[in-house]
Amino acid sequence: MGILYRPELDGLRAIAVLAVVAYHAKLGGAGFVGVDVFFVISGYLITALLLREHGQTGRIDLVDFYARRVRRILPAAVGVVLSVLAVAWLLLSADAFIAVANSAVAAALFVANLSFQSVTGGYWSADAEQMPLLHLWSLAVEEQFYLLWPAMLIAILRWRPVLLKPAILSLAACSLVSAEWLIHTNPIAAFYQMPARFWELAAGGLIAAMPMRALPRGVGWLGVLVTLAACLWQTPTFPGLGAAPAVLGAAIIILSVHGGGTNVLLRSRPLVGVGLISYSLYLWHWPLLAFYRATSIGEGDLQVRLILCGCAFVLAFFSYRYVEQPFRRVNLRGKRTVVIGASLSIVVALSACAMSLRTQGDQIARADNPAAIAAGRDMPDRSCHLSLVDTAVIKCQPRTRTLLWGDSMAWAWLPGFPGTSDVTMDSCPPMADYMPPRQLPGYLLCGSHNRKVMELATNADMVIITASWQANPVLDMQPTFNALAGVPSVLVIGPTPRMRDDVPRCIRQHAEAQCAITRAEFDAIASPILERLSAQSANYPNVTLLDVTDCFCTATTCPPIKEGIAMYWDSHHISATAAKKCMDATQTRAH
Repeated sequence: MGILYRPELDGLRAIAVLAVVAYHAKLGGAGFVGVDVFFVISGYLITALLLREHGQTGRIDLVDFYARRVRRILPAAVGVVLSVLAVAWLLLSADAFIAVANSAVAAALFVANLSFQSVTGGYWSADAEQMPLLHLWSLAVEEQFYLLWPAMLIAILRWRPVLLKPAILSLAACSLVSAEWLIHTNPIAAFYQMPARFWELAAGGLIAAMPMRALPRGVGWLGVLVTLAACLWQTPTFPGLGAAPAVLGAAIIILSVHGGGTNVLLRSRPLVGVGLISYSLYLWHWPLLAFYRATSIGEGDLQVRLILCGCAFVLAFFSYRYVEQPFRRVNLRGKRTVVIGASLSIVVALSACAMSLRTQGDQIARADNPAAIAAGRDMPDRSCHLSLVDTAVIKCQPRTRTLLWGDSMAWAWLPGFPGTSDVTMDSCPPMADYMPPRQLPGYLLCGSHNRKVMELATNADMVIITASWQANPVLDMQPTFNALAGVPSVLVIGPTPRMRDDVPRCIRQHAEAQCAITRAEFDAIASPILERLSAQSANYPNVTLLDVTDCFCTATTCPPIKEGIAMYWDSHHISATAAKKCMDATQTRAH
């Protein structure tokens, strides 16, 4: 079932897509109205096809209609969405990838327009220009239109065929009025929502419902001039009446073609060739430009943007030749095609959703540290925390009489000890007179810092000590224990495992098993350290040594995720959640 092919419509498609590509490449003009031209063409062709089917068979087969839409739209769109996800995974930050994955979910379910309406500041906002699936909003508008349009045609043709044109005209008028109202009340909704665009597709449908009458040859040329003018000069407001010039130009051309008119320009081989690949070209050009903008400063180089547009033409040709065309020729029954198409959309949506959730797990793990948590929640006093680039030795006075002392590994334990003052210093273990390697900036501050902490400790009720024990092969804690002999309680936390790679990266790459180390490997490292700490603290009754191995390891392995919790926010600093959970479990066992 089909309608007579007219090359002029492909020529019109070519004008529309070239205008869109030129506009997105920042060549000026108002080429974004090319989408409105596409809407009119689509409304005309789909309505003509449905009316032709009804005229020949007396009915409209909805299943067969949606099967044709699946074969026409879905294969190339799915290919682009999956390609965008793959490239975004490699090129973009985790936050940016999550946004892309979420938009892929919306695109696969044909609600991208509603999604982008909620997450962007509008189609022309700077953030929107870096969203590689933004252009699929228009595909969602079309598919939402076609959920309603065939059923509406069936209802009217069954009960009052004479009301077909008045009904279309009335609905189009209501849509245009709503678009104008939304422009002044919610311009983002006016751009993205289907009801505000309904009249553009209905304009093509109205032409398809009209009798075929030949028009003067100049009418087609008038339509070309109006369309080109609409693509070059922007209207004060858009869409609504601001889209009327583009819709009018396309409608004039289509009306001429509908009546049998020809146009030498529109049916020329170059324009028809571009028109044939216009769908794939539309799909491919925007992701290339969006990725370029997302990974460069400002608008980037015009020459690069033009090269990317050239690449889009190459991709479009191969997509048309090896994806669009073969799938259009697939000979499957309508119901099976619809089921396969719906299943494919759901699979793509679920896959993108899983990738988004996985990457959010990456982000959650990386943000699960004292600094990030302190920014949003009440945390223990960390006002005394220093790094080796600080220019002065610790001068603050702790707010509590419980001190956490050590290097950054100790700092990571801070969430496990509410009400504790942080007197840690990066790369500075809690060893009296310890000197870090000379290559570290500010290494001379470590000894002064530790001496200051020991002065503060004379008034402390409790001092909690830990460090990157594995990084300190000469482990001599006795001078420290001597200095803290007057403190009522000193808690020494033993070593924790170091993973094979950055844990958030392992989570994102689904490589938790490769990230883990075995329990035997860790025991081989930790046991000598624990034995030495135990021996050195044996003569100090105020010192308690805490072995936390069971918090981080099972009987056989030390994993990056345990009981659903990311245990580290990099490869070796424990997460805030892990610190709290471990200390809670320790206190529970103690009681």
